[in-house]
Amino acid sequence: MINTQDDSFLYDEKLIKDLIYPALNKQAIFPSPMNESKFAAVMITIHFTNKVPHVILIKRTKLVKNHAGEISFPGGNFIRVDIDMLETAIRETSEEVGIRIKREQVIGHLNAERTLSSRYIIYPYVTLLNRIPVIIDTNYEVEKIIDAPLIRLLKSRESDIEHQQEYSIPQLPKFTYKNELIWGATARILDQLAKLFSPLIDS
Repeated sequence: MINTQDDSFLYDEKLIKDLIYPALNKQAIFPSPMNESKFAAVMITIHFTNKVPHVILIKRTKLVKNHAGEISFPGGNFIRVDIDMLETAIRETSEEVGIRIKREQVIGHLNAERTLSSRYIIYPYVTLLNRIPVIIDTNYEVEKIIDAPLIRLLKSRESDIEHQQEYSIPQLPKFTYKNELIWGATARILDQLAKLFSPLIDS
């Protein structure tokens, strides 16, 4: 069993990397125009600016067409000028929160998740950064930035009974941070991370 009483061990950057690197998919994703679904990509930015790993989320404004007011990762729609889904995640992260990520800084992606209501297939990419700049530039889609301690956020996992009943889907997860509810595809992406980091969360 991992001893998590020692914070320096719990938040060791090498351990985070060792747990996540082997689980990520490295293949390039090119959406098929024949598929009737819509495609989007998000960026999971895990950073160690203050030594403790944090992850960047956003609260979407009421001005956006889909998922207004909800918590998500920075990201958005695939467009024709994008080379692949990774290009979408990089472009949208720069546009929404002003964090400019290079392709070589992205270590892979988790499994795609399908939204419950808007028929999007979302590809979640992961980058690990030693530090990020202070975020001062956001676009109209972002109401606020949520810079959450990664392990604490993942430990908040509960069953999302309300949406399980609404969509008749068992075992949906939800997470909370500072009274903000995180559900839907974003929660299921976080749930993938929670499974990868279970040695830290369950000990």
